[in-house]
Amino acid sequence: MENAARPIGLVVKAMALIQRPRDGALLVSEGSNPPGELFHRPLGGHVEVGEYAADTVRREFEEEIGQELVAVRLAGVLENIFQWDGSTQHEIVFVMLAGFADPSGYEIREQSVRDARTATRVIWRPSAAEHPPLYPSGVGGLLRVAT
Repeated sequence: MENAARPIGLVVKAMALIQRPRDGALLVSEGSNPPGELFHRPLGGHVEVGEYAADTVRREFEEEIGQELVAVRLAGVLENIFQWDGSTQHEIVFVMLAGFADPSGYEIREQSVRDARTATRVIWRPSAAEHPPLYPSGVGGLLRVAT
């Protein structure tokens, strides 16, 4: 077994789906995998021990882009197993729906994540976009069901 020497990483994350009211665009961070292929993900992060998932997204949005969230509610939970840089990763993702407390947040065209190790763009992904891929797998389906 190729992965026998590399342990599987299991993480619990929480992400928030923020849609821009005027056109349904989704707020995402733009990343790339080790080969350099782009992908999009909703913003969020690791759930800390003793922290509820809804509190995680509130904290992460404040830390990452300085925005306060309102109407935070659960859209669903996804389980994702994938290969990343030669090892198997396993994540449980609480996907939340939310909005910005300050409506002017919906008008910011592009920004950077404040606490990222590498430059990470935060952009509005058009609602009809099919590329680059949107992760975690299944998040697009949760968004369609919830709205």
